[in-house]
Amino acid sequence: MTPAGALQPRRFALYLSTLILLAGVALWRAAPTALDANPWLMAAAFVLLSLTELGAVSVPGGGYVSAGAAIDLAALILIGPAGTAWVNLAATLLVQALLQRRAPLKVANNVAAFVLTAIASGAAFAAAGGRVGALDFPRDLWPIVACAGAYFALNSTLVSLAIGFTGGGGPWRAWQRLFGRSLLYHLAFLALGVLLALVTLHAGPWGLALFALPFFAARHAMHLYVGIRRDLKDFVRALAGVLDEVDPYTRQHSLRVADYAVRLARGMNCSERLLEDLEYAALVHDLGKIGPQHQRILQKAGTLSHEDQHTLRGHPATGAGIIGRVAALERAAEIVRFHHERPDGRGYPLGLRSNEVPLGARILNVADAF
Repeated sequence: MTPAGALQPRRFALYLSTLILLAGVALWRAAPTALDANPWLMAAAFVLLSLTELGAVSVPGGGYVSAGAAIDLAALILIGPAGTAWVNLAATLLVQALLQRRAPLKVANNVAAFVLTAIASGAAFAAAGGRVGALDFPRDLWPIVACAGAYFALNSTLVSLAIGFTGGGGPWRAWQRLFGRSLLYHLAFLALGVLLALVTLHAGPWGLALFALPFFAARHAMHLYVGIRRDLKDFVRALAGVLDEVDPYTRQHSLRVADYAVRLARGMNCSERLLEDLEYAALVHDLGKIGPQHQRILQKAGTLSHEDQHTLRGHPATGAGIIGRVAALERAAEIVRFHHERPDGRGYPLGLRSNEVPLGARILNVADAF
């Protein structure tokens, strides 16, 4: 990933300055109401937020994911936006600045984003009729929806803007990478926050103990999900390396094809999901040639016979059949299956024409030929 501010330094500087200014003003205006918050609940929120920050999971492509949203939403209901903002400020400075020693610009960005998100979400909660320290259903359903919606919208936007300015690809691509593919997990954390507030209000401090197991189970599930995505990409890249070693004449071929294909797709403003599937497909698009019959043909001197050509043309279906056994690679398998189809209908295996050929397969065909 490109270092912070290296890709769009002026935009990032303007964005960060504006964010810090808005957060500072919001925090100053809300400061008097922070004194009304229950100090014991603030202390508990501080401890829980610090623990979730320490257990944050890095996401491929930049950024990280934690269960902090659940704590934030519960705190907004229990102690209000001002108290939640100050708790976020203290927890972020403790963990990111003192313990993890992150870059000052990153810490400043995260503090300002957390503060602004907490105060804006709390304002949405109050505007919809919500009351700090009280939660009754179904009366408070709409305030909860308004608060959670504002929290997710603002938090995801601010995170995507920061990563888009500093990590390349733009804010929309950053949002797709970080939130689009794991939207259900993020919404689940917000639901857990409402559950935590409800249990605490009705069961007192003992509610926190009851909440601990599902909370950490949800965090562990997110950790596994991110880890599986990362491991899958590493495995496919390792497999591509093995394929390239089999045929010394195409050393690093799969890696180059994947690089070109992703660049083309990004230039065409394709979705992040297609980019990911296309990268997987490009890395293993020649998997069907690994068999001895294909190796004999590829190393054969002179013109290929019709039988050789027929055998060789079976490699896309063979490769697709192999990687299609992995559920997460089913879409990539379809790209592999059709990556030798041509717009004029003279490709194989089906002789598809023009838009009948999937977009990913067309992009891969061009990158492979190049």
